[in-house]
Amino acid sequence: MPQEFTLKINKLVCTGCNVCVTSCPINFNHLKTQSYLNEENAVILVKNGTAYPIFIENREVNCDGCGICVKECPQIAITMQIKEII
Repeated sequence: MPQEFTLKINKLVCTGCNVCVTSCPINFNHLKTQSYLNEENAVILVKNGTAYPIFIENREVNCDGCGICVKECPQIAITMQIKEII
């Protein structure tokens, strides 16, 4: 069974700079093939000045745990956790 990951965003630190959104390889692939991002195809988005993770149960592509968004966040506002599968 593959691992699932969840992103945690510290809303007190996040400035909504969009670096996480644009650095995510999954988001990049969706932008390249579909020309847009929304809650149906993105892993992380910025709304109202703060990044927020998107996890949809049983969706083919969720966060794959690559950690690029964590590494690239200039505010160090993102952490990643392995999601418990019950």
